[in-house]
Amino acid sequence: MSALAQNNHATFNIVKGVKVVNGTKIFKSVSQIDCAASCLKLAGNGECKVAGYHSGSRECHLSSHMLKAAVANATDEWKILIPENGK
Repeated sequence: MSALAQNNHATFNIVKGVKVVNGTKIFKSVSQIDCAASCLKLAGNGECKVAGYHSGSRECHLSSHMLKAAVANATDEWKILIPENGK
């Protein structure tokens, strides 16, 4: 597990090899930083508790469900980004 610092000083825990299922919002062709920032923007009202990111396709899946929305995956291209503040 590692941390990703954002422009606004928010930190995310990153878990590789895990994929978000049941994403409530999906963005394509975005960076990992933009994916995390999108989750952070929606975290305040409970719309994002975890973000999933695929580094190969640059696809971002946001979910309002915590780890229930994530499943183990065989590839490290998928990872989940969890706001460290637990929102």
